[in-house]
Amino acid sequence: MRAISIALVILSHARGTRGFSAWIPRFFADGTLGVQIFFIISGFLITALLIQEQARTGTISLGLFYARRTLRIFPPFYCFLAIVAVATWMGLFAIPLRNFLFAATYTMNYISGGLWITGHIWSLSVEEQFYLVWPLVVKLSGQRRAFWIAGTLAITAPVATLAAYLIDPGVGTRLGMYFPFVADSIAAGCVLAGILPWLRRKPILRWFGAPAGDLVIPLIVLLDLGRDHPRIHLALTETALNLCICYAIIRYTEFPGCVVGKILNNRALSFVGKLSYSLYIWQQIFMNRFGTSLIQAFPINVAASFGCALASYYSLELPMAGVRKRLRPAARAVAAPPSCDAVNSNLEPRLRN
Repeated sequence: MRAISIALVILSHARGTRGFSAWIPRFFADGTLGVQIFFIISGFLITALLIQEQARTGTISLGLFYARRTLRIFPPFYCFLAIVAVATWMGLFAIPLRNFLFAATYTMNYISGGLWITGHIWSLSVEEQFYLVWPLVVKLSGQRRAFWIAGTLAITAPVATLAAYLIDPGVGTRLGMYFPFVADSIAAGCVLAGILPWLRRKPILRWFGAPAGDLVIPLIVLLDLGRDHPRIHLALTETALNLCICYAIIRYTEFPGCVVGKILNNRALSFVGKLSYSLYIWQQIFMNRFGTSLIQAFPINVAASFGCALASYYSLELPMAGVRKRLRPAARAVAAPPSCDAVNSNLEPRLRN
């Protein structure tokens, strides 16, 4: 599903670039939906890993968690930022210092008037703020209370944004990038990770594997049209989309043998999913619809994005993955109950597609 989300983002950003066909349907180039899927997957995966660690070791090591996240997120990101800074110094880009300051501190979602090349960092900032806060909430408040907090946020964040939008549309739109107001999708993923162990023990899980379950895809397409009507979207379709994406995650990770599941789990899409983080970072340079260079024309810009992503993945992400594995806490001597150990069986490889 990560491959689908990054494809939506890249095609959305490619719209308007030289050589891109304007006849591609909107759904196949909806970057906002792609980011929403990213957010839910992040909440789901990180929470499942936290649950697994607590089941394996009896606790959550915040120090090791932050160390692993740092090694996962920082190297490709700061490499990108350094290269953009050098290009700016050389006169290739015109990016003010304040943009670099907000980008480097992962607070880009609180800046107004950010430029294109660093503009996409707003979503990475939201995720980084989530990584900073959520493990603390789970550890200090306990899993049950943490999931109640996440569920409350998933419901109230769109309502709060709607209230602000009704008072002042400009303010409401801007709040849609602030962490507390945009975290409903991440929170939905957190709740999904919390209830999945319970679902696995119940007959209701079979319903997610029913053939009719693939109707969730056209339903997501229809619900996504609600974005054209902000009041309706914030009141209804935003939450409905979160629920449908959560349903799709369960269906295509727990039942990978269904038709769509086989497509999502094929090697090509799985590999694109592995590249998704680096792709998201680097594509912004080449997907500039105001750019005039050949490398910013479609489909050369897509090829250039993949080239940079491959270089980033093999030179930075893979080496750091080996280091991260050595930073996992040791399991406690007494084995955890089977129901707890099964929380995250093979979860991370499945979500990489």
